[in-house]
Amino acid sequence: MIAYHRPALKAMAIIAVLASVLVVAFAATADSGAAFAQKRASYGDTYFNRPWPGLRNQSWSGNVTIDSAQAKALVEAAIPSFRVGTITSSRTGWLVPIEDGKGVVTSIEVSKVSASTAEEAKAIVEESLKKGWKAGEPKLMRTMYNVPLLDSKGATIGDVSVDGRSGEVMRRPSTKLTVTSEQAKAIVSDAIKEFKVGEAKDGGSVWMVSIKYKDQVVMTVLLGKLNTPTSEDAVKAVQASLGKGWSAGAPKQFQFDYNVPIVDANNNTIGTIRVDGRTGSITAGVRPSR
Repeated sequence: MIAYHRPALKAMAIIAVLASVLVVAFAATADSGAAFAQKRASYGDTYFNRPWPGLRNQSWSGNVTIDSAQAKALVEAAIPSFRVGTITSSRTGWLVPIEDGKGVVTSIEVSKVSASTAEEAKAIVEESLKKGWKAGEPKLMRTMYNVPLLDSKGATIGDVSVDGRSGEVMRRPSTKLTVTSEQAKAIVSDAIKEFKVGEAKDGGSVWMVSIKYKDQVVMTVLLGKLNTPTSEDAVKAVQASLGKGWSAGAPKQFQFDYNVPIVDANNNTIGTIRVDGRTGSITAGVRPSR
C-alpha cells in the first residue's frame, strides 16, 4: 500500500519544491520592484517638486536689500510717470512699450483684432492707463522681483522687474524717437560731405565697395564685374560717382531707425544709410542690399 502511494508522495514533494521556488522568486521580484519604485519616486520628488521660475521659495533667492513690499511700492510710485513709447508691429499684434521717462519698464501686446493700426493700439493702452493701473504682489526670482502690473479690472497686463539688491526698477533703452524724418535726411546730407571710399571686397559676381564715415563703414556699394573687372576699377568707379555728387533721398522709418537712401547724380539709389531715430547717430556696419 505504501508502494502504491510512493509516486504520489514524490509528486507532492516536487510541487512543494516548485512552490517554494516561486515564493522566493516572487519575493525577489517584489523587492526589486519596490526598489525601482522607490528610485522613481525619489527622482520624481527631486524633479517635479522643484519650484518653477517665478514660484521659487526663499531657498532659491539670493541676497536682497529690499523686501516685496518695498518692491511693490517702487512700482506704485513709478506708475504716474508711465507713458506709451514707440509702438512696433509683431506677427499677431502691436508691441506697446511703457516708459517712465528713464527707459522702457515693460511692454504690452495689443492684438491686431482689437487694433488694426499702431495709433489704435496706443489709444487702447492710454485709455487703460487713464482708468488706473496698480502694482500686484511681487514674486522673488533669486535677486529679482517680478511685480505684476494690474489694470483697473485687476487683470495682469504686464510685469515690472525690480532689482532686489539695488532697489531700482529695471529698464531697457528708451524707444522715444527724438529725430524726425527731415532731421534724419539732413544728418545724412551733412555726412555725405565726409564720405570716403574704402576697399573693394570680392563678393562672387560683384565687388563690394565700402563707404566710410568717421573711419567706420556705414554703407556698401555693389558693382558688377562685367563693367569693373578688377577691384581697382570698382574703387575708381565709386570715387568718380561720389565726385559727381550724391544726395540723401526720402527716409523710411523702420521701428526705431530711419533708412535713408543714397542717390547718385543720375538719380539712381546706390545704397542706404541707417540713422537711429532715438539718438540721431549713423549706424555702422549695415549690410548691403542687392
